[in-house]
Amino acid sequence: MASISAFDAKTRFGALLKRVARGEEIVITRHDKPVARIVPEGMAGGAEGRRAVAALLDLQKVIGRRSKGAMLSDADVRSAIEDGRR
Repeated sequence: MASISAFDAKTRFGALLKRVARGEEIVITRHDKPVARIVPEGMAGGAEGRRAVAALLDLQKVIGRRSKGAMLSDADVRSAIEDGRR
């Protein structure tokens, strides 16, 4: 993933759009701190989505170990929800 300063992004915006159209993600920084990300349309949140899916798969394994094939009780579901909120 490329990183570019806000000033350079402003002066080279057309070229950045071409790179993004080819599938590249670009992070725009201000004073060396990320402030924005340009991603191809339809790919927004791709990394977050992959992390969420991985977390759900991990939770599924934990629930499977707890329940050992039995149905989950309301208390188990509430506990899993609360664990996710922490």
